[in-house]
Amino acid sequence: MRKKTIVLFVIIMLSLPIITVLGANNKKINESEIQNQIFEDEIILNIKPTANNIGVNLEIENTGETTLNNLKWSFRSKAAISGTGFFIREKLQEGILDEIDPGEILNIKFRPFISQTKSPIGLGNIYMNASLEYDNVYVRTQKRAFILTLFLLNYKKTYMDIKPAEAYQRLQNNEFDLVIDVVGLDIYSLGHLPGAVNYVWADGTLRSKIPELDPSLTYLVYCHTDPPSTSSAQILVDAGFENIYRLEGNYAAWKNAGYPIET
Repeated sequence: MRKKTIVLFVIIMLSLPIITVLGANNKKINESEIQNQIFEDEIILNIKPTANNIGVNLEIENTGETTLNNLKWSFRSKAAISGTGFFIREKLQEGILDEIDPGEILNIKFRPFISQTKSPIGLGNIYMNASLEYDNVYVRTQKRAFILTLFLLNYKKTYMDIKPAEAYQRLQNNEFDLVIDVVGLDIYSLGHLPGAVNYVWADGTLRSKIPELDPSLTYLVYCHTDPPSTSSAQILVDAGFENIYRLEGNYAAWKNAGYPIET
């Protein structure tokens, strides 16, 4: 009897998020809500859902007037910290585009049954991160979705992961209006990124500061582990903040790369 109860409980827990997401997906979503467009110089990078929600399209558009060469693209899917993440396989896929002409749109298709560009398979909330690099220009975009076996449903806005090298470059160029360290004060005092403020996630400080922050500005968020930094970045996005970056690898990755810290 106890075994049957446990099995029934597991089935119910697995069904609830599926029912919730399927219900949410029935409402009409504007095109702007299901695309995440990042404009950088002459390139637009989109993560777009397919008509049947099986897989995803990575769309790269050259909106400039010159042909661009040797563009390095990457696409990664990973389970969300706050999601169930059952059966999800994190996978980084990358390649090089020889060239893209002015006005040209290239589509890289990620599908469950295409071996070169496999789409994620599983159950739970996932992040999809796409990036493009050429001539020291970085373009990136990220989207959050719910995955149900082969189907990607209910696309949402999310923050953007950023590697320490790019974060350092942007910090040098004063592209971040505020750097937020969400770790506890005792750890923050041992070392943090230059100029970072300490809005602790665990004690609710970050939530209390949101009304005081300008949602139109650009923020870099990090911690010492993934769960606080991803949760903090996402809560800012959910509050209407448009330009939220999360430091990939957090403080340790920054320090190990040899970038400056303050104490």
